Amino acid sequence: MATLIPALGSCAGRMQSGERKLAERLEQKLEEDYLLWWDVPIGPKQTRPDFVILHPRRGALILEVKDWRLDTIRSATRKGTRSATEPQPLASPRRPSPNTSAPRPLRAWAGTLPKP
Repeated sequence: MATLIPALGSCAGRMQSGERKLAERLEQKLEEDYLLWWDVPIGPKQTRPDFVILHPRRGALILEVKDWRLDTIRSATRKGTRSATEPQPLASPRRPSPNTSAPRPLRAWAGTLPKP
């Protein structure tokens, strides 16, 4: 079982339903050497992705959860997505944001995330 930081019991009330479902699933299905952070500030701009997943050998994965139902998606292309709940189209996550800097090696983040 993976370690979620902060513990699910202390943050479940602040999570969206899709985030909560994914947190439960990640915590149950990933092995114990995985660390999961929810809503933790990272990078020089202190952005807060939904999840940061870290494994000592496999590396890091950053996830942003979209808890949409099929009937709320108006259109989806490679360039972006438009939903009934979002006033503006959302850019595709496949394209880097113009505000991001060059990727940093994983060791550059060492010591900047809260420890369990």
